[in-house]
Amino acid sequence: MSISLQNNLLQSNKTDDSTRLLKITALWAFSESAFGGILHALTIPLRGLFISSAAVLFISLIALFSKNSKDILKSTLIVILIKAGVSPYSPLAAYLAVTLQGVLGYLLFSTKKFYKISSLLLGLLVLFFSGMQKIVILTILFGNTLWESLDIFIKQVSIEIFNIHHPEINYGYVIIGTYVMLHLVAGLFIGIYAGKLPQKISYYKNHFLSFIDTENGEDIPKKEKRKKKGWFLRPTGVFVIALSIGVIILSYLSPELKDSVALSVVIMLVRSLVITFVWLVIVAPIVKKIFQKFLVKRKSKYSKDFEEIISMFPEFKEIVNYCWKHSSNRKGVKRIRYFLSTSFYYLLLSK
Repeated sequence: MSISLQNNLLQSNKTDDSTRLLKITALWAFSESAFGGILHALTIPLRGLFISSAAVLFISLIALFSKNSKDILKSTLIVILIKAGVSPYSPLAAYLAVTLQGVLGYLLFSTKKFYKISSLLLGLLVLFFSGMQKIVILTILFGNTLWESLDIFIKQVSIEIFNIHHPEINYGYVIIGTYVMLHLVAGLFIGIYAGKLPQKISYYKNHFLSFIDTENGEDIPKKEKRKKKGWFLRPTGVFVIALSIGVIILSYLSPELKDSVALSVVIMLVRSLVITFVWLVIVAPIVKKIFQKFLVKRKSKYSKDFEEIISMFPEFKEIVNYCWKHSSNRKGVKRIRYFLSTSFYYLLLSK
């Protein structure tokens, strides 16, 4: 992107900067509190990856149109306030992730001279931490035994069913590396893409449909409201329990495995139950109370912005429905890609 293009884009709307920043903050808040549910309804995998990627785009936009990188911190706080209001049952890790994203954006965009490089670094760092977050939580909860059990299970199944012997490969770490690498590749892509946002905005501005007809539109499938599932009833928990049962059975059927394998898996499950109990009953309520007090003190300061942003959400949902309807002529990955890109720019450029 040429510097003149970026300057023209900024100067063309100088009087509207505060409104534009509020709109981008609203989109970030919508992404954090509502878009995840939409992706879930569409059964799109790796939703966390998409939400983190969206955060990179919104932070990059805030940096592009703001006069001071402190605006990123202000927007981050507003997003957290709205997330706490709209999705009060979000885990503390989700608020920590948003906070980290905002702080990284503030540090990387402290100068706009290197906008593209800052966007790239933001993409890589945010997606790297997003990938590592799941790994760290699972390791804290289950210990290294989880990855060792995964390695044992894959090796034994490979030997007994496929007759494949690769004792030197640690499959648990291979899976961790693949998962994190997938996030890094996504971070590289979204970071490069974020650096091109001024050009993309100019293009979509010229091709933007000023009228969005949402009447009789094909709504996105609604997610049925269900009771919040406990950790062990979620997909990750079911996977861990199934893996544990599989390893215990293999330890009794395979003479190559030591008797201590089954015991270590049982200890892993007991450990996870104890940690979960301590976190849910003792630590989380205390931390959440402190966090809520912090938010309440600042909510009145941004109450006007809070109400204005919340009022935008119904319109955002209509635009998303419109984009989903008009992506129906595409299938699979092409439809998802078209839907996400058009949703992003239509939401950004709508009046």
